[in-house]
Amino acid sequence: RRPVGRALRRRAHRTIRHTSRAHQEAGQRFRSKAFGRLVEWFIANWSFIAGLAWTHLSISIPPIILGSVIAIVMARVIPTRFVTPTRTILGAIYAIPSLALFVVLPAVLGTKFIGPTNVIIALTIYAITSMYFSARDAFRQVPVATMTTSRALGMNSRQMFVHVELPLAVPGLIAGLRVVAASTISIASIGAVVGVRNLGYLFIDGFQRKIPEEIISGLVAISVIALALDAGLWLLGRAMTPWRNAKVARA
Repeated sequence: RRPVGRALRRRAHRTIRHTSRAHQEAGQRFRSKAFGRLVEWFIANWSFIAGLAWTHLSISIPPIILGSVIAIVMARVIPTRFVTPTRTILGAIYAIPSLALFVVLPAVLGTKFIGPTNVIIALTIYAITSMYFSARDAFRQVPVATMTTSRALGMNSRQMFVHVELPLAVPGLIAGLRVVAASTISIASIGAVVGVRNLGYLFIDGFQRKIPEEIISGLVAISVIALALDAGLWLLGRAMTPWRNAKVARA
């Protein structure tokens, strides 16, 4: 009985190993074919994707720049007694779903429902609400002793802001700008729902036509743009704060 039982166990083990190996090979073949179809679709539609990417950038970059500048100015000039109400209002605006804001803005501002202007205004509002908090914290992190010394040296308010406060706040501002850039690139894809053809169009069209390669291509393209923009802002931050790089090198 024991030899028979051992033989059966060995046969069962061989069967399990063979089945497991077959499943692994089948999975590898499936992944290989799926990746091949994705690459093939991406190459075949490269020019179309590039056009959508350009449109995506054209409606994303202006809100990032404009919204960040407005937020930095607001963080610098709004008196302390109005900070709490401002935070509350901006927090409430940021909580509004992006699609709802795209729908409401034309009724409030009289802009066209279908068009890039509506999307750019909405993205600028989101950029302001996000960047304001980062800018406020960045300016608060500037050492009070440094500001006092600058004032003692005879600097006026404008000189202190340009030569002392703003440079020292750059690391915090760049960190906030990186968050704004990533969120804006992501939210901009929803503009495809209101008729602005950008990379978000690949999601809608791919879902309607049941083409997963199109959806994945849109995800990859948006991710690449967001990562490239983030890397560029990181390099900009290093270039604008050489004293921090020197401090790290000495350490």
